[in-house]
Amino acid sequence: MAGPPPLRELPPDYMPPDSPAASQILTVSLKAPLWLRAYFQRLLFSLGCSIQRHCGKVLFLGLLAFGALALGLRVAIIETDLEQLWVEVGSRVSQELHYTKEKLGEEAAYTSQMLIQTARQEGKNVLTSEALGLHLQAAFTASKVQVSLYGKSWDLNKICYKSGVPLIENGMIERMIEKLFPCVILTPLDCFWEGAKLQGGSAYLPGRPDIQWTNLNPEQLLEELGPFASLEGFRELLDKAQVGQAYVGRPCLDPDDLQCPPTAPNHRSRQAPNVAQELSGGCHGFSHKFMHWQEELLLGGMARDPRGQLLRAEALQSTFLLMSPHQLYEHFRGDYQTHDIGWSEEQAGIVLQAWQRRFVQLAQEALPENSSQQIYAFSSTTLEDILHAFSEVSASRVVGGYLLMLAYACVTMLRWDCAQSQGTVGLAGVLLVALAVASGLGLCAMLGIAFNAATTQVLPFLALGIGVDDIFLMAHAFTKAPPGTPLQERMGECLQRTGTSVALTSINNMVAFFMAALVPIPALRAFSLQAAVVVGCNFTAVMLIFPAILSLDLHRRHCQRLDVLCCFSSPCSARVIQILPQELGNRTLPVGIAHLTTTVQAFTHCEASSQHVVTILPPQAHLVPPPSDPLASELFSPRGSTRDLLDQEEGSRQKPAFKSLPCACWNLAHFARYRFAPLLLQSHAKRFSSLKAVLPPPATHTPRTWLHYYRNWLQGIQAAFDQDWASGRITRHSYRNGSEDGALAYKLLIQTGNAQEPLDFSQLTTRKLVDKEGLIPPELFYMGLTVWVSSDPLGLAASQANFYPPPPEWLHNRFDTTGENLHIPAAQPLEFAQFPFLLHGLQETADFVEAIEGARAACAEAGQAGVRAYPSGSPFLFWEQYLDLWRCFLLAVCILLVCTFLVCALLLLSPWTAVLIVLVLAMMTVELFGIMGFLGIKLSAIPVVILVASVGIGVEFTVHVALGFLTTQGSRNLRAVCALEHTFAPVTDGAVSTLLGLLMLAGSNFDFIVRYFFMVLTVLTLLGLLHGLVLLPVLLSILGPPPEVVQMYKESPQVLSPAAAQDSGLRWGLSPSLPQSYTRVTTSMTVAFHPPPLPGAYVHAASDESTWSSVATPAANTAGNPSSRGPCPATE
Repeated sequence: MAGPPPLRELPPDYMPPDSPAASQILTVSLKAPLWLRAYFQRLLFSLGCSIQRHCGKVLFLGLLAFGALALGLRVAIIETDLEQLWVEVGSRVSQELHYTKEKLGEEAAYTSQMLIQTARQEGKNVLTSEALGLHLQAAFTASKVQVSLYGKSWDLNKICYKSGVPLIENGMIERMIEKLFPCVILTPLDCFWEGAKLQGGSAYLPGRPDIQWTNLNPEQLLEELGPFASLEGFRELLDKAQVGQAYVGRPCLDPDDLQCPPTAPNHRSRQAPNVAQELSGGCHGFSHKFMHWQEELLLGGMARDPRGQLLRAEALQSTFLLMSPHQLYEHFRGDYQTHDIGWSEEQAGIVLQAWQRRFVQLAQEALPENSSQQIYAFSSTTLEDILHAFSEVSASRVVGGYLLMLAYACVTMLRWDCAQSQGTVGLAGVLLVALAVASGLGLCAMLGIAFNAATTQVLPFLALGIGVDDIFLMAHAFTKAPPGTPLQERMGECLQRTGTSVALTSINNMVAFFMAALVPIPALRAFSLQAAVVVGCNFTAVMLIFPAILSLDLHRRHCQRLDVLCCFSSPCSARVIQILPQELGNRTLPVGIAHLTTTVQAFTHCEASSQHVVTILPPQAHLVPPPSDPLASELFSPRGSTRDLLDQEEGSRQKPAFKSLPCACWNLAHFARYRFAPLLLQSHAKRFSSLKAVLPPPATHTPRTWLHYYRNWLQGIQAAFDQDWASGRITRHSYRNGSEDGALAYKLLIQTGNAQEPLDFSQLTTRKLVDKEGLIPPELFYMGLTVWVSSDPLGLAASQANFYPPPPEWLHNRFDTTGENLHIPAAQPLEFAQFPFLLHGLQETADFVEAIEGARAACAEAGQAGVRAYPSGSPFLFWEQYLDLWRCFLLAVCILLVCTFLVCALLLLSPWTAVLIVLVLAMMTVELFGIMGFLGIKLSAIPVVILVASVGIGVEFTVHVALGFLTTQGSRNLRAVCALEHTFAPVTDGAVSTLLGLLMLAGSNFDFIVRYFFMVLTVLTLLGLLHGLVLLPVLLSILGPPPEVVQMYKESPQVLSPAAAQDSGLRWGLSPSLPQSYTRVTTSMTVAFHPPPLPGAYVHAASDESTWSSVATPAANTAGNPSSRGPCPATE
């Protein structure tokens, strides 16, 4: 007679029929949750069966769709503009920046080059002549940088920012002064004559050597030029700016230098200056009045004596100010040097970038490697280069990380048994996750979400670690599927067991990253949105494409072919293993185990002439409709075996020739049940604490505004006028004999502001430019502003007013007394003006927040007075978002915890369990925050994103254990043990895969990535493992919810009772034969051990005739039977 057909020949619509014993199962359950879960799992079952039937089509279409999305990476845009990355669109700072650029134009401010020097020995004093000499060497080398572009040579003197170059009518003198006018360089060398060496300007006069700042005495130069041009106004300008002898009147750092001028204070004594004393109070540029560099701009790590005298410092800093691209373009527009190169603002920017890169290169190479000092050069171009390099994808690290994950997945899923090995599935799963990550990023690119450094450096590895977790979970569940499950239902069975867990973890991860997008920083918001999209794509791939891969692998296993090398047949396919029955009396029962009641329901197919039967135990979901467990666990699945149920010959009942070693059957599940769980279910607690230090900023001085400079200038020329009027040099009808300032005051005092009668000479003695209360007459304000801007360029430059609209140019000629010269055009009403202020001592985020709040409060007070004002600068640009960081963080975490509770409650259908999960996730977040404090990682935008995302990532470690506990029967301790036994392996595999994904972040060239992402995410993974496998099981064993289903069995007329078994042997209740001469046999066997029963277990009534025949004992003693591993009743 023909043998049984292979499983693949069963009809696609085959469903195991309901057992008559099903009516004998009495269930006590929560009907609504079970009905909802059963409905959801029926959908998953149908989806899995459909995918299995059309696995080739699903795989092809899925890969095609995901590959098409991955092509979107071709249109990806990597954002490196710091403002675009950090300033929220539509925020207060964004609106202020837009307004500033609207009034002043793009990049209207100057750019800066910084040169920082520290000692190689940490903490060593740098206020020595030797250290300053090395600083001079590096700064001098860098200041002589020249680049050749567009056929022109560009040096520092051409592109540097020059403060207030005066307007002079004599063109030759004006060009000479423009070439000679010094660049603005904030350096500690300005306290000494050597500061002049950094100035590259020079001029030539017949009969004398080249004029440079190293040998220039401005007072002497004006005397030499006096006979050739009228420079009285320029002389007064220098006098008011307190230029004096400029650099030649300052001490020489090296008195033995041959170029040290005779006018230097220590030229004759040849004594080295006291560096700390000279630098006390800061240094001055060539103008003592307008160019004062505070100590905080020049020194770092300062230490003072009790009297406040500077003693030592640990760092020196020099800052070279350069023109912005817009300023450089305007400066050379129409100049003879650029008329033939098509000069544009873009070319000006390229010139500046090339010069800055060369500056940084030469500065870092200026000192020898064995020097006691080290130099760091930095510029805005350097920052852009760092961001570009930071945003580039490291192909070697990405390939290395994914190859490492491929190796781990393949090795961990390989088995000696070819039928159980899944090495190919592991490889395909990791490659599928890689494709899902690429497709998710491609989708983000098509949606217009710009990439940034976090996207390219962190997301590929983080998404890989998170995505592979579900691959391990589903593959583990697929191998543990009931052997009796028809082939056409294997994928459906796997999906209905794991679909809930995969959906829970993926949905919570997506919600977590969407909540992290509440952080008001565009770069981190884009990162969070991209992570959410990638998780969504991975979820789709795992639920649709990976089941198709498992179905193909199932076909390979059914065809008995090798893993990985699937073209070859398995050598173990022809091996025949005979399983010998063992008598109950041959086994020693453990003492003290709980009472066990096991019900086994089997569909047995046998031939009429054969003595062997094939017993297939289908999933109990086909017998009764309780919820099926989604975990990859043999605990929650029925057992199947091939067994000889008839008498055998005496020779075949020999004893085994060897004893199995206790460690031979060890695995993670065995360890979790018999080693880890007993140790875990003991009361213990841990406490975490965090320390937070706040460094308050030191007191600052009130800054001077442009109004101070303007008013002081008016008061100065008023004093000069009063003196000239009293001496008679200025009269009602003439000012030619007066001073330059007196003449300017004369012209301003006679202005009326009336277009009909613009001049009134009677006001010369009846009005003042500034009254006793310090107020400027309104009718003179804008006319005086025009005169101040044109006549005091150094004061205007020091004020950094940046007026808009800019006042008109006006040239004053003391010897022109015509009416046209007396008329002064009024400046247009100001729409924009600014003044600088210095912030120092800002080291921690709290310091920046406090400074920003103080500045905002001052601006709010000015707004109440009718003057709209707002602060601007790097602290306000990059730390403004931290004002609301705590609020955004708490809001995001609270909303996320609520969403997590809702998702878990809806999918688990147990609010009790959802509350425990949310409690554990909240504890993880708090503990991670505390550990970050121990690691020295302060709360900033990036840690906030990770803290918010930790809630979603933590679900990966908790929901599997909670779901296993929820769908198991028995006491709380027993259910916790069973949940640990069957979730320990997938949770551990998921944690290891996440750590492997994060491992590649440790190899990043950027300490920022290692510190803020690798360390924090690694701690998060370890915390998740600790809470998921230690804390949560303990909580569940104490506070866990009751089981959803409590099953009680009673005997049925169609089912054999123990008494009947003794009287007449084992009698099978036969049902009509299946096609092809197969017979379905349904039986119920109950085995009772005498030790105390487990709580919740149903105990049959005692019977005096409960002796079982040896024919039935094998089923109760095999490894496939629950009684051989201990009682873990399931609801399925």
